[in-house]
Amino acid sequence: MNSLERVQAAIHQQQPDRVPIDLCFAPELWDKLKLELGYDDARLSKWIGNDIVYVEPVFKNTVSEIHYADPTIEVTGRGHYLDIYRVPFRQVKTELQTYVELAGQPPLQHCSSLPELENHPWPQPDWWDYSRIPGELAKNHTKATYSHSRGFFEISHFLRGMEEFMMDLALNPRFAAALMDHIVEYLLERTRIILEKGQGQFTIYEYNDDVASQTSLFMSPDMWRKFNKPRMAKFCDLIHSHGAKVKYHSCGSVRAIIPDLIEIGVDILNPVQPLAQGMDPFELKRLFGKDLVFHGGVDIQNLLPNAAAVEVREHTRRMIGQIGENGGFILSGSHTLQADIPVQNIIAMLEEAKK
Repeated sequence: MNSLERVQAAIHQQQPDRVPIDLCFAPELWDKLKLELGYDDARLSKWIGNDIVYVEPVFKNTVSEIHYADPTIEVTGRGHYLDIYRVPFRQVKTELQTYVELAGQPPLQHCSSLPELENHPWPQPDWWDYSRIPGELAKNHTKATYSHSRGFFEISHFLRGMEEFMMDLALNPRFAAALMDHIVEYLLERTRIILEKGQGQFTIYEYNDDVASQTSLFMSPDMWRKFNKPRMAKFCDLIHSHGAKVKYHSCGSVRAIIPDLIEIGVDILNPVQPLAQGMDPFELKRLFGKDLVFHGGVDIQNLLPNAAAVEVREHTRRMIGQIGENGGFILSGSHTLQADIPVQNIIAMLEEAKK
């Protein structure tokens, strides 16, 4: 099997020749792997053997490579990086690695009316260049391919501040809905253009929207069903209409809404954070394995950074054997693999995956 055939088998609940691999590395871990293994970028990428390739449009006016999930359009005098929604982020450097986090001062924190909301400088789909998509898909025709959209819920609380937005949902739902719908309109149109440029060649399209903590949803399941579910269903319908499978990413404990996700058409769940409440991947496979593919599940919080290589090897073997039985599993971390993971544990995981 080539990579595309392998992933297609897994996402159609059929047994592939080996488990598909789709690992994402923090830059510092990538550099550590190159140094300790003596590989350049190309050789390291070939050794890892990812079966899925990301194909995306190009943002036309990026001003810095430092960014969070969306491009940076301005760097302020305070060194904050403003994304396309004008949400400020800052770079944080630790001894281990560098990351980007919210810098406070949400741009719509003090917005109090619908006209004021309308006047916010919203991003536009034509800020992106989509012309490279057909060529990238053709170049990677033996690989599974995906593109992605951010989610309206996360962007909404980035714009308002978490406390203010949760209060909006409870006390000012008309304002909350208007805010989310501004974001949905842009994200849906951008997604539509990407998928049309793909001409049915995308294997997967990811919708990315964190709605949970380690222990529960950020809101009640009923509130999620009222505000999030119908809007998210529009993305699932659009993606399916172009022949791609829907991959949904949310960190944390989304156990309470998994039946709802299946109902609106989610095909693949990521990152399956096993230490979050109710997210044991073996249990999820038993309960929902007929309807969902699991992408992720290899614990980056405790197992990979702290376990011995033999434990990583045994756990990976068990995941492939049980969660990957009859397909339905793509091997990946429970998020981006971080710089605290020993190289020997990466080797152990990949050696088991390639058997």
